[in-house]
Amino acid sequence: MSEGNSDTPSKADLSKTKTLMDLTAEVKAIRRLVTALDNRAATSFEIIEKLHQDAERLQSIDRHTLVHVFLTDLTRLRDDLLRQMGALANDASVGQFAELLESFAYTIERTLARAGVDILRPEVGSPVDTTRHRVAGVVLTTRAELDGTVAEVLSDGYLDTTTSRTLVSATVRAYRCVEKA
Repeated sequence: MSEGNSDTPSKADLSKTKTLMDLTAEVKAIRRLVTALDNRAATSFEIIEKLHQDAERLQSIDRHTLVHVFLTDLTRLRDDLLRQMGALANDASVGQFAELLESFAYTIERTLARAGVDILRPEVGSPVDTTRHRVAGVVLTTRAELDGTVAEVLSDGYLDTTTSRTLVSATVRAYRCVEKA
């Protein structure tokens, strides 16, 4: 207030009042913006939750479908085994039984392939790959070029085709070079 007229506000008082009103308006605008952002964040969170639930539901369906595929293939394999065993006479040869077992192994390979699993079949003479092979023994050799390569395959391994991860390592024996005596 000015000194000459107590009822008339001074320019400084008017300026302070205007500044205070401007600040109040800005604070209100910031509050509205924060409220809008909070609402937007809540909506985004709800969308993310819904997507997460949908993904879990789809994974459950995928697992159920995969189990159904395996069960279907296993029942077919069982029925085929019983049918073929019944067809073999008591005097069946070892070769016939070997063919029968090989056909079942092939059926299982097809089932694994349908589930996204490949067979790892190391080649004799190929380098040992510790991410794909489990060395179960060593074969000594004097040939340096064979050192660290597969000498014998004891069992195949299995690979997840989706992730390229080894599910089960192939079991091998590896060559190790020793000096000639």
